[in-house]
Amino acid sequence: MIALPTPPHTGPGATQSSALSLLSMLQEDSKPLVFAALKKLLRVVDTLWHEVSDSLPLLEEIAEGDEFPKETRAVACAVASRVFFHLEEYRDSLRLALGAGDAYFNVVSDKSPYVETLVCKAIEIYTKVSDSTTGVSEDVMDDDAEDDDGLKDKVLGIVEKMFERCYSERTWSHALGIALEAKNIDKVKQILEKCGDNLNEKVATLKYGLSACTTVVINRAFRTEALTVIGENFRSLPESHNDFASLVRCEHLLGNSTSVSPMLAGLLKTGGDSSLLALQLCFDLVDTGDQHFVSAVTAGLPKGDDVDAAIKADMEKVTAILEGGFAGELELAFLFKESDSDPLIMANLKKSLEEKGKVASLLHSMSLHANAFLNAGTTNDKFLRENLEYLKKANNWAKFSATANLGCIHQGHVTEAMTLLEPYLPAEGGAVAATGGYAEGGALMALGLIHGKPNCATALRTSTTRYLRDQLRANSANETICHGAALGVGLSGLGCRDATIFNELKEVLYTDSAVAGEAAGIAMGMVQLGNGGGGNQEVTEMLAYAKDTSHEKIIRGLSLGIALMHYQLEERADGIIEQLFRDRDPVLRYGGMWTVALAYVGTGNNAAIKKLLHVAISDVSNEVRMAAITALAFVLFKTPERVPELVKLLLVSFNPHVRYASCMAVGIAMAGSGDADTLAILEPMLEDLTDFVRQGALIATSFVMMQAPENHRSYKKFKAKLTGIVGEKHQSPLTKMGAIMGQGIMDAGGRNVCLNMASRDGFVKPTSVIGIMMFCQHWFWHPCCSMLGLAFQPTVMAGLNHDLNFVKKFTVTCNSKPSAFAYPARLEEKKEEVKKRVTTVSLSTTAKAKAAAAKKKEEEGGDDMEVDEKKKEEEKVKEEEEKKEGEGEGEKKVEKKKKGPEPKSFELANPSRQTKSQVKLCVPKPGRYHPVLTGAKSGIIVLTDSTPDEEDEDVEKVTVPSVEEEEAKMPEPFIWRPDGAGDDIEDDKPKEEESVTEPGAGEGEAN
Repeated sequence: MIALPTPPHTGPGATQSSALSLLSMLQEDSKPLVFAALKKLLRVVDTLWHEVSDSLPLLEEIAEGDEFPKETRAVACAVASRVFFHLEEYRDSLRLALGAGDAYFNVVSDKSPYVETLVCKAIEIYTKVSDSTTGVSEDVMDDDAEDDDGLKDKVLGIVEKMFERCYSERTWSHALGIALEAKNIDKVKQILEKCGDNLNEKVATLKYGLSACTTVVINRAFRTEALTVIGENFRSLPESHNDFASLVRCEHLLGNSTSVSPMLAGLLKTGGDSSLLALQLCFDLVDTGDQHFVSAVTAGLPKGDDVDAAIKADMEKVTAILEGGFAGELELAFLFKESDSDPLIMANLKKSLEEKGKVASLLHSMSLHANAFLNAGTTNDKFLRENLEYLKKANNWAKFSATANLGCIHQGHVTEAMTLLEPYLPAEGGAVAATGGYAEGGALMALGLIHGKPNCATALRTSTTRYLRDQLRANSANETICHGAALGVGLSGLGCRDATIFNELKEVLYTDSAVAGEAAGIAMGMVQLGNGGGGNQEVTEMLAYAKDTSHEKIIRGLSLGIALMHYQLEERADGIIEQLFRDRDPVLRYGGMWTVALAYVGTGNNAAIKKLLHVAISDVSNEVRMAAITALAFVLFKTPERVPELVKLLLVSFNPHVRYASCMAVGIAMAGSGDADTLAILEPMLEDLTDFVRQGALIATSFVMMQAPENHRSYKKFKAKLTGIVGEKHQSPLTKMGAIMGQGIMDAGGRNVCLNMASRDGFVKPTSVIGIMMFCQHWFWHPCCSMLGLAFQPTVMAGLNHDLNFVKKFTVTCNSKPSAFAYPARLEEKKEEVKKRVTTVSLSTTAKAKAAAAKKKEEEGGDDMEVDEKKKEEEKVKEEEEKKEGEGEGEKKVEKKKKGPEPKSFELANPSRQTKSQVKLCVPKPGRYHPVLTGAKSGIIVLTDSTPDEEDEDVEKVTVPSVEEEEAKMPEPFIWRPDGAGDDIEDDKPKEEESVTEPGAGEGEAN
């Protein structure tokens, strides 16, 4: 027995302020006395556990020994369990609680924090053991795995009781969550069967299960199994209770396009709101960005004579949405019309760069990228057309990038793409311009960027891909044009999985040209997006060639191509990931990091995160470590708040490459959030000693501050910092590069877009993922900056009626002050300050001399008129100044009076910008029109009309901007007579507009 200190004397009736007297009784020989002491200890242990903790060995000896009765051992277990609970040793607490039995650990009726915490621990152990027995590839077991396995049978009883408690309380979602986390498909079926007696509860449970499958379930095989069960239950619901939106989402996750096509056709046949719902589902499908699935759904729809005459018009609308590019046209029309791009940003940037004479080539190129970001998707290329001399400073690959940026600006403008780029495209017959084909190659890449997003017309994308393939073959001797054509083919043919295109790109690869081969490797991955895994022959060939070639650029292109081919394959990509991780070539290991990023994008997979963190602190290559850290943002982008916590320590690493990548990871994950804690983490990095770390911090902060309002506490300060860095003489070019790109990113897309890798339904958008991944490659290749435009998603709220026109009467109420989400004020041109006359300070001796001279002049009869005139002029000037000051103060008072309190809510017109953080505060305003899909309040919303018989002329058609509309026409010549008489004065006739020439047409290169 363990000796205990003598307890202090406690008189009769005294409160139990110490447990020492009771603990001393545990050493007595009398077993009834020990039992009585334990019972009393159980009542006070929650307050005196700190004293009892010293006697834990004694309590465990009583609990596990055979010399005491069962009841005594149970009470000892209960007391010791609660002490371990307060010490936060939950595993030991649970082990002893299980020994205490139901009398002291009742999971059914007791809902105290003690019981609830231990139940959660029991479920955690239950799910861990289930993972280990189902052969999951992730490393889910820890050092206590054997203890968990020993508790398995006992824990199983607790979990079963919890299921019964959930059934009795009808908390089906709780029970389903446990079953999904434990990967117990039999329990999933049982829960869905038991909740079937109430259809409303069953629908809610199915919707929860569908959401949980994409967030809780990590294992791909079990997720597919669970989704299959959920889909079957959805289909078994009567039509009156069926949630078609959730069912389509489930079928999409399973890849069952053959089930979606007849569903859409059936909704159209039903008519009324059902046909409107079909249109909404089509918009949601296109928004996912999965062009392969959308094409399969379109192929399964009835066509031609198979279409009923009654639904022919609606079927045409469905086709227009799915493959006609209507959604893309709507976004283009919105970005063009609602653009709030500030032209002074580029004007001031250009002025700052030109102030000191020649512009550095790097900064000149970055300024053109900034212009592309500012006007991404708006079709506004006014700066380029008005500053042709500035563009001519671009040369060689800078010229390639300048032309490719047109694709970023005109993204989605597919109907005018060939007309816009005609001056730059390669001449017929394969004749290459004397400039080396840089403009031609950039134009071909621009074509790919314009057609890169999946919501553009399928027919136009197909014809453009065909044209780019022709150019790829015709210009095989010119690696610059080949580079642009290959990237263009990859972007326009994204995910088509066409073997013929893949082989054509492979032929370019086998020429062993470093520049063309790099693009071919990337394009091969784009064409075969997500089609790798399982010992794929094409992946094997690419990896073999990467090991044979001596060109680092080709190896890098192939490694990125392999990563693209394993997009969203999860554990099916583990084999190639392990192979790349173990390779001696750092460039292939670099590709392995991006393979993890793309294979597990948005999954939050713990095993993938562990691998990336291990490489981030252990690999000998700085580039590999950078890729591993950046990849964390891709894996965790659905739970972005985890990224700053994970990389917080890496931000203070001694290695500048690690710090740079940590900044980029935080910026990508938290883009558009404006989160104050994230900005606080990045702020010290803005003053880092290493120039490229400052660059990364500037870009990352710009990502976070996208669409931030002017009243955000960091907006003006950071905006001024970006402008100041560009003008500072002693800042390095790399830091200035970050500031220039930051100005473009912060106000991207006319301030109407935000960086986002997911659709509104939570689907990962491949174009966005690829856009960000390729932008990260600008570290090695600056033309990759142009691809960031693929990741910009319009933040639009647009309500459409049955005819797919904007309904102006439909509005959304935002329950917030208008200033919280208002566009920042545009910059104002600085007016030249009028120099004020400075009064000369006169010495006292001078003043005395002047006074004496004046007195003498007065005595001699000086000119009184002159003195009076001077006094009058001085008084007049003084009066005018006082008057102006009084007017200014009066205006300020009037402004204050007029301003008044800011309203607490405001209305969003249709269409309107709706930022990511604004959505949760918005509610559709009740009225004649309301969303056909309950809960829809952002993106493209199809509206149902409560009074369809009434006419409503207040609508607006979706109109795509044409080339002619982009610039106002010059005024006609006119005659001006100032007073109606005399000679006619005719204005100069307007000169013909200067034709747009290719960027960099001049001989000079920026220095």
